[in-house]
Amino acid sequence: MAEGTGDLGQVAAEASTCTRCRLHSGRTQVVFGQGSPTADLMFVGEAPGFHEDRKGYPFVGPSGQLLTRLLSEIDIRREDVYICNVVKCRPPSNRDPQPDEIATCRGWLDAQLRLIDPKVVVTLGNFAARTLLGTTTGITRLRGRTYEFQDRVLLPTFHPSAALRADTSGRTENRTLKGMREDFQALAKLLGELPPPPREPAPAPGAAGPAAPREPSPGTAGPAAAPPASAPPRATAPAPPAPPEGREPGSEQLGLF
Repeated sequence: MAEGTGDLGQVAAEASTCTRCRLHSGRTQVVFGQGSPTADLMFVGEAPGFHEDRKGYPFVGPSGQLLTRLLSEIDIRREDVYICNVVKCRPPSNRDPQPDEIATCRGWLDAQLRLIDPKVVVTLGNFAARTLLGTTTGITRLRGRTYEFQDRVLLPTFHPSAALRADTSGRTENRTLKGMREDFQALAKLLGELPPPPREPAPAPGAAGPAAPREPSPGTAGPAAAPPASAPPRATAPAPPAPPEGREPGSEQLGLF
C-alpha cells in the first residue's frame, strides 16, 4: 500500500491500518494514493469508489480512465503526477463523506501535501475544493480561476464522474466535459509558467580539480588509481452550470471520449 519511499511510505503504512472513523468498518482496504512522490502536480478527489476499494489505488475505474485521457491531451503522463482523495476509505454505497469523516482523515491528506510538496494542486469535485479552500461555495462557481493555497496554486475543476453522468452520447454538447477540458488547458499553461528547478552551481574559475594519481617509484607497487568522480487568483470566463456530482457510473459511460 505504501507509495514512494521514506516518510511518505511510512505514513502510507500507518494509514493502512487506520480505524479512526466509521468508514474503516466497511472498506476492503485503505486507498492512500498513487504516483510520483516528488510530483509538481497533485490531484485530490473525493473518496474511493467500488473499483478503488477493490484494487487499493485511486481513480482506477471509469472516472480514472477519463482523468488519464485528459492528462494525455495535455501531454502529461499519469505516473508523473500524484493522485489521492480527501478520505481514504470508501463510504458505504458511494454516499458522500460526512464532515466528521473528512475532518478525521484530514491529517493523512495534510501529510501527503507536506511530503510531496507539489507546486500545483488540482481539486476534483465539490468536496475536495471545499475542503482545501475552506468554503461552502460549489464547484461550478469556484472553477475557472486559480487560488493561493499554502504557498501553492490550487485549480478546481469538476469530478470526472460528473462528466461521465452528463454524457448525452453526442446528442447535445457535454458541457461538463467541455469545462474540464478548458480547465486542463489552463493547467497546461500554468505548468508551463512555473520556474525551472534551480541548477547546481558551476565550479568557481580556477578551482583545483581532483589530484592526479602519483606514479609509483620503479620496482614498487603504487596504490590503484581511483575511479573518476562521478501568483494571486486569476479569473476566466464563468463556467456554465453542471449537473450534481458523485462517483463512478457504469463503465458503459466511457463512450464520451
